[in-house]
Amino acid sequence: MNDNTRVSLSIVVWVLLFIGFIAMGIYGITNRNRATTSASDDAPEPRITRVIPDSVGLDSHDLERIAPLVERYVERGVIPGAVVAIVRDDKLAYLEAFGSRSEGVPMTTDTHFDVASLTKPVVVATSVMQHVERGELRLSERVDRLMPGFEGWRDHEGELHDVTLLDIMTHTSMLPPYVSLERLTMEYPDSAILSRDLLMDYIAHCDREITDTEGASRYSCLNYITLGAIVEHVAKMPLDDYARINIFEPLGMCDTRFTPDGEYAAMCAPTSTSLCGVAHDPLAREIMNGVSGNAGLFSTAEDLAIFSAMLLNGGLWRDAEILSPLAVETLFRIPHGYEASNRTPGWKVARTMHAAAGDLLVGDDTLIHTGATGTSITISKSHNLAIIILTNRTLGSATATDIHDLRSKVCNIVASAVNFL
Repeated sequence: MNDNTRVSLSIVVWVLLFIGFIAMGIYGITNRNRATTSASDDAPEPRITRVIPDSVGLDSHDLERIAPLVERYVERGVIPGAVVAIVRDDKLAYLEAFGSRSEGVPMTTDTHFDVASLTKPVVVATSVMQHVERGELRLSERVDRLMPGFEGWRDHEGELHDVTLLDIMTHTSMLPPYVSLERLTMEYPDSAILSRDLLMDYIAHCDREITDTEGASRYSCLNYITLGAIVEHVAKMPLDDYARINIFEPLGMCDTRFTPDGEYAAMCAPTSTSLCGVAHDPLAREIMNGVSGNAGLFSTAEDLAIFSAMLLNGGLWRDAEILSPLAVETLFRIPHGYEASNRTPGWKVARTMHAAAGDLLVGDDTLIHTGATGTSITISKSHNLAIIILTNRTLGSATATDIHDLRSKVCNIVASAVNFL
């Protein structure tokens, strides 16, 4: 073999080796792509799409003001911590946790909160509207026809007024705001225990509190305890089962439930030094066994973001139709004749400046609701925007003024970030 032949063979060998390396590389990349594609195909679809704020018309720079604001309230001991979520155009544009869940435990975005009175719009108002759509209830229906013995109220001229479902939903029923366990014990001295039946009897017959302004609302937990019982009566199942089957599971709200236990309870933010994963509201906790129309629901910011997105999307979410578009429109509208109440069936309208909407998001299509534990939902239909603020302020030193200020300032920051272009 001469030198030229040896050189030629060497070149051929190196070329073949080079081609082999390239082929192996292409094969590896192809397999990796196939594996990635397969893994992506098998991965569950996110329950709500996460995006950067700017992609949905929210200025990221403006939203950066939220963190130092909330952290100041945490540092002052007003609240142990908080989770803030912002929804726009059916997408989760912001989700951040601040402070601590409890002593020594950092707050996380998947923390479960006792949302207190958010139970009213999320569970009860939604459930009632579903029954209205099915032809099983009417908003104008008299409560005493569903709950025999339920008394109406007399105005200052002595005229008797029957109470309707719409009166209950808009807090214009004249029921008192609440009843303490001590008051119930005094009212029923011969009862060994404070039972659910006893509470319902009290609500049916207790003294009504007449408002000075005709048509004005008087917010009452007793209204929604009544509505919860009506939902159970019509659905023929407990309220928590009904909500799970007809609201939470269709929406994929897998972190929302009553009476948490086990691992779920361990993820809850305590509302006091002795209450964690247990309803903070005394009536819900002590009499209603944690399942009540006025309180008792536990949820996360992401789950409530999904619920809010469903309302902004006309009752639809992915493959689930929770409410019809006209039912959602009813939830956003103050009923004729109820203008003085400033309430829709289940929500309050921020027609003027309100702590839960701030100074800039006021409007006839801005819905708000709050919870005594330091929770709130604000939904602006015209801006396709929702703001969820969850805290366990009852464990901190927050006064009503403190938590109102925090809500209002967060909403103002979010409003300032809305891009109309």
